[in-house]
Amino acid sequence: MISPNVDLVPHGGYTTAILYRLTTTHFARSHTSPYRSKPVLPISLQLTFVRPTHVGPATLTVQEVKLGARTSTIQVTLSQDAASKGPQTRVVGYITVSPVETDQEGPVVKGTPIRHPNPPSGSQPDGGVDFAALAETGRDGRWTRFPTIPGMAVSQHTELYGTLPPSTVQERIKSTVDQWARFRPGGQVPARWTNEALMCLLDLFPMALDRLGAMATSAWMSTNDPEDRQSRAPGPFWFPTVSFNVDVKKSIPQEGLAWLHSRVVTQTLRAGRADISVEILDQNGELIATSSQVCMVVGFDRNLKNGKRVQPTQGKL
Repeated sequence: MISPNVDLVPHGGYTTAILYRLTTTHFARSHTSPYRSKPVLPISLQLTFVRPTHVGPATLTVQEVKLGARTSTIQVTLSQDAASKGPQTRVVGYITVSPVETDQEGPVVKGTPIRHPNPPSGSQPDGGVDFAALAETGRDGRWTRFPTIPGMAVSQHTELYGTLPPSTVQERIKSTVDQWARFRPGGQVPARWTNEALMCLLDLFPMALDRLGAMATSAWMSTNDPEDRQSRAPGPFWFPTVSFNVDVKKSIPQEGLAWLHSRVVTQTLRAGRADISVEILDQNGELIATSSQVCMVVGFDRNLKNGKRVQPTQGKL
């Protein structure tokens, strides 16, 4: 069953988490697995969202492409029935795994991280965040808790913290988006992030979508007169994913992590198509995962094309 959703379309990060679990379950039960029931870590995912998914049953298919001692690769497919058309491929891609034990092998050599501009400051003397205060009061330094987003069910399972967006369109276009997140499945007592839940977070960044909306508005303003009452400014928007690539740099420990930091960057919006790059770091600044994706920027009515119309929101597949 596919859900949570962005109004009528399931969230792409949630769908990716389903395929992540499909992968770990497959290798745990496969008689041909070279790892002899040892747990595996999906280290690389390349997914293409061929068609929008919908809330409801889905068929998941695995094809073993290459099995090896160090890495193995499978092809995964998510299919759903379409009215009068039968099963249709919705998401297809390749996932590469490695034994969990190899994630801890050998020395770690780090390059020079690019952290410009610096993340927003917290209340600590060195600019760091007081996470106890942030959790208790919803504020610390420049950081503040965001409300859940109506129509985006996946946001009801997380607590997101960031800074308020700039007031003008041009400032919003140039902003780099930073956020801290806690995992709250069901909206209840905070849980801890796992490798599987990480897939959702890599595709969850409301303020970055606000920036994409500002970029689309700026593109419209460059060819239309905002004072012309006959022309109507675009929005709200929907941002369906075209492709989604994930690189897991470091496995989250078995006990999980309480807080994760996302930095989200968009370079260009062109012809209604945008890039989104994400870095996920832990509280110590260790890089956990990176992702890159291509998404479309379209009117929200596209989300509602084949379903019941509901109140629009800034949503994303």
